[in-house]
Amino acid sequence: MFLLFRNKARTIAVTISLLALCVAVYSQKRQLTQAEAVTFAEQFIAQNGYTDLAPDKTKLSYETIEWESNVDRMLKERHGTLQRRAYGIVRGRKGGSAGWTVVFRYTHPIDRRARSTGRAVTMNLNGSEPRVEHVDFFLRYAQKIP
Repeated sequence: MFLLFRNKARTIAVTISLLALCVAVYSQKRQLTQAEAVTFAEQFIAQNGYTDLAPDKTKLSYETIEWESNVDRMLKERHGTLQRRAYGIVRGRKGGSAGWTVVFRYTHPIDRRARSTGRAVTMNLNGSEPRVEHVDFFLRYAQKIP
C-alpha cells in the first residue's frame, strides 16, 4: 500500500512540476532551452495519449489528418504507440522554420522501417503551437539525447 501511495505521490509531484514549467514558459514567452523543449514534448506526448500513461482529455491536440469524432477510439489507437522518453532533438521545425523538433521512438516497431523512424513533436522556440507531426521522422537526423 505504501509503495502504491509513493508512486502516486511521485506522479503528482512530477505533473505539478511540469505544469509549473509550462506556466512559466507560456507566461514569459521566452525561448525554451533544449532540455525544456524535451520536457515539454514528453509531457505533451503523454497528455495526448501516445504513451502508456492516461491522457488528459481536457488538453487534447489533434493531428492535421485526424478526423475521428470518437475521442475514445482515437485515444485507443494512439495508446502506447510511443516511448515516454524522447529519443532525439533537432533545432528547427518542419519546413525550416524556427523552433524545436523532439523525436520519439515507436514502442513496438513492426518492421525495419519503423525501427529507424519515429514521431516528432514540433513547436515554436518558445513552446507555443506544439503538434505531433503525422509523418514519420528518420531518427538518424536527430541529435540523440543521452
